Amino acid sequence: MTKKFTFSDFGYEVELNTFAQQASGSVWIRQGGTIVLATVVSAPAREFPGFLPLTVEYRELFSAAGKIPGGYFKREGRPTDKEILTSRLIDRALRPLFSERFFDSVQIIATVYSVDKEHVPGPLAMIASSLALTISKIPFLGPVGVVELAYLEGSWVINPIYAQSFASNGRLFIAGTDEGVSMVEGSLDELPDNELVNTLFLAHEKIKKLVAWQKEIQQEVGIPKEKVVLSFDFDKWERNADKFLDDNLLSSFFISDKIAFSKNFEVVKEDFINQYAEEFKYNEELKKVVLYIWELVLKRKLREIVLAKNKRLDGRAFNEIRPIWIQVGILPFVHGSALFTRGRTQALVSVTLGGGRDEQKIEGIMGDEISGSFMLHYNFPPFAVGEARPLRGPGRREIGHGHLAAGSFTYILPDKEKFPYTIRVVSDILESNGSSSMATVCGSTMALMDAGVPIKKMVSGIAMGLLCSKDAECKTLSDITGFEDSFGLMDFKVAGTDKGVLAIQLDIKYKGGLTRPIFEKALEQAREGRLYILEKMRSVMSEPRSTLSELVPKLVNFKIGTDKIGTVIGPRGKTIRDIIEKTSTDIDIGPDGQVKVFGAPGANIEMAVNWIKTLVGDIEKGARYHGKIRRFVDFGIFVELVPGQDGLVHISNIPRQLQKTFMKHFKLEDVVLVEVVDYDPVSGKIRLRLLDRE
Repeated sequence: MTKKFTFSDFGYEVELNTFAQQASGSVWIRQGGTIVLATVVSAPAREFPGFLPLTVEYRELFSAAGKIPGGYFKREGRPTDKEILTSRLIDRALRPLFSERFFDSVQIIATVYSVDKEHVPGPLAMIASSLALTISKIPFLGPVGVVELAYLEGSWVINPIYAQSFASNGRLFIAGTDEGVSMVEGSLDELPDNELVNTLFLAHEKIKKLVAWQKEIQQEVGIPKEKVVLSFDFDKWERNADKFLDDNLLSSFFISDKIAFSKNFEVVKEDFINQYAEEFKYNEELKKVVLYIWELVLKRKLREIVLAKNKRLDGRAFNEIRPIWIQVGILPFVHGSALFTRGRTQALVSVTLGGGRDEQKIEGIMGDEISGSFMLHYNFPPFAVGEARPLRGPGRREIGHGHLAAGSFTYILPDKEKFPYTIRVVSDILESNGSSSMATVCGSTMALMDAGVPIKKMVSGIAMGLLCSKDAECKTLSDITGFEDSFGLMDFKVAGTDKGVLAIQLDIKYKGGLTRPIFEKALEQAREGRLYILEKMRSVMSEPRSTLSELVPKLVNFKIGTDKIGTVIGPRGKTIRDIIEKTSTDIDIGPDGQVKVFGAPGANIEMAVNWIKTLVGDIEKGARYHGKIRRFVDFGIFVELVPGQDGLVHISNIPRQLQKTFMKHFKLEDVVLVEVVDYDPVSGKIRLRLLDRE
């Protein structure tokens, strides 16, 4: 029998027992005209995976917006970056809420079937996925609530419509349990740190209501949760690992160098395995299980001993940043470059400046085409962590890290009118031991300044961790390493200026949420670290270079009347093709009449600009042209300013010493410098003055 539920605060309508009934759990959720179906299915893993094999797929069908996909095949292909990023948000919100003893494969598929261009489908997909798990037999320890916030006209709007989100000066996605905040993602316009705390816990009040609503639905549906049944004695091996990892052995992990730490890790692990070699002799699967349990116990005990010793594994204080080393301009034939090194994490960042045609056009189902004039691409080659594996295209992690770093620059890039270049930043991680996305933020700031991009503020980023003991004593860690990330309880990345926060990403790795006191302490410690890193960056370079590199193609930006666009383009594009071909430039004209003329060294940008301005009648008195002599007459010279447009240099406007001999002094096709004396827009006649001979 169909069951329906509503959450009136947000206008959510949920329908159960109608759609996709062979799934372990399915939720049809609607807000206005936007509809998402979330399904969840689980199956026993064929072999021990060593982690929770959870996969999340979010898909936006073009048919949901009444569109047919572009391209040859006319069907949805590989997921877009937006779909991947939404899938990651769902995964990050839900993954911590499974038992560390649960290893079944779980697949969540959230599909957008209808969109009304007002209600954004992402938050609906996240809520529906949580609810689908909650009402299923799968031993999920949720639910979670999710809200979106948009900063509009000085205040935060909860659950905004799309137009509000698009026009906002800050956007946050926040997930949590009834205990606290567990996942945050967003970009902000230098929001002061203390205001960020208030904002998150304002959202948490709505999150608690969403969690309570899902629990009410769960009680009414009444599907009991399956118990986790294991084919091995988890408790036995947990005791064995606990006994093996005594304090003396744990003390051996206090090593500052990553490589030495990794070697010690492998030696200790091998010693443990060798103690039970007979039991693993004919059971390789059991060996995998035991290694998983051993690592769980190791991480748990390392948290305790680090807190007891009041010292991190690499010897640093809890708020101490690793050594920082920065170079700029190290790649001689790129437009801007920087190398940012922090400990054993190193990012090589390059900046390339291009024209309007280099912009990335992104078509979405919400009805508008988004122009990507700023791109940041993050690459993580295997050698960065000493591995040998095939190079593939960017994975979900690379796309996620690149998106986070790009969000750090949303509000500090120069205005397009003042700096009309398309900007592409590429960050290659050459070495990694944690916090490579924040190294990308710092390196990108330095590379942009090296390229002469007039960014409004310098940006730095830092990754924070959290350790808590059995007695609930908690310590926040600044600038976490890779292993601290794995055994800690939090991964909290903050990027910003000396004034406020620009981008944030928070993930909690335990079954709960971040309480306000812990979050306040972590954010303040992050602010202190951010400012320290900014000072290190300023000691190398404190402001953008005043001029662009000679390698940067020149770009001229101006505006024409929208009624003149057709004149410049010409019949079937003939006129603009002629301009591009004869001047070796690249020209982009926007629907608002904004013209960008882009040319590499050797291109005749001046001619292209003058040609366009002449075509639209934008000829100013005093403007100068390099024109070709086309015809001599008794009373002067006709000079071609641009193809198809001549002007007259009357004999009285030729230098006096040449007035009697100008026909002998010049010849046809000579290039001369002329200045506009007068222009009649009605007749189109142009009077010129001869200034010089080329």
